[in-house]
Amino acid sequence: MPRAIADGIELYYESLGEGTPIVFQAHDHTPWLFFQAPVFSQRYRVLTYDRRGTGRSESPPGDWSAADLAHDLAALLDAIGIERAIIAGGSLGGVVTAQFGLDHPDRAHALVIGHTVPYLNSHGRAWLEAEIRTALEGRPAIQLQPRSDDGESEGPPTTDPAFAASPLGRMVASTGTGLGRSPADIARAIAVLRHWDQRPRKPELARLTVPTLVIVGEREPRLTLDGAREWASWIPGAEFAVLPGAHHAAPREAAPAWNAAVLAFLERNGL
Repeated sequence: MPRAIADGIELYYESLGEGTPIVFQAHDHTPWLFFQAPVFSQRYRVLTYDRRGTGRSESPPGDWSAADLAHDLAALLDAIGIERAIIAGGSLGGVVTAQFGLDHPDRAHALVIGHTVPYLNSHGRAWLEAEIRTALEGRPAIQLQPRSDDGESEGPPTTDPAFAASPLGRMVASTGTGLGRSPADIARAIAVLRHWDQRPRKPELARLTVPTLVIVGEREPRLTLDGAREWASWIPGAEFAVLPGAHHAAPREAAPAWNAAVLAFLERNGL
């Protein structure tokens, strides 16, 4: 059970394979072990960990920010003696990847920013507050993505319903702690997005030299696709990829296509 003290916070992590380190992160570590570790550990040293408040990691008090979560990742790398790594994430993990790329650009070989947006519009903010209330009430949160405009009654499902109902989908759903161990932890994780806005940092993004892939699923909300495409345009040389037929949970439900897209991006950049 490998654990590291990351600037005072105990984080649980897993390490598989050898080679250039690649970190997969979002919430708890378990989905990456099912769908990414067996593939990427053939070429890389795969690292994945439980974000604060999930799995076996600590849950420090107070509100959390994207900068806090990116600092946790940098401190974890320090604790286990890794200077630079490929940083990949989806959903909140995509936010952490983007924040890490700006706060610690010299620590990243490449960035994979998955399934998120550079800022929230009015529909996204309304969705966020509703999901925080849902979490605090102890009900399942983030079952649906935000709607894109007033003409939609609700946003698309986070996960392909057919995958969620499959034996594999049910098995994955039964493992780990997902967004957090408690309603309060889940709400605090979602609330990280309250102040998420990379538009003030566009000048820094324009100077970023780290190879970057921004990736989304075709069946994510239109605001996610449009926002991610806009985001990629702010980063010199960034690649933008849309996975056909995939939802927000693409690293799980469309793992072969997601893995192939990421591997091809890394190969194109000599990694």
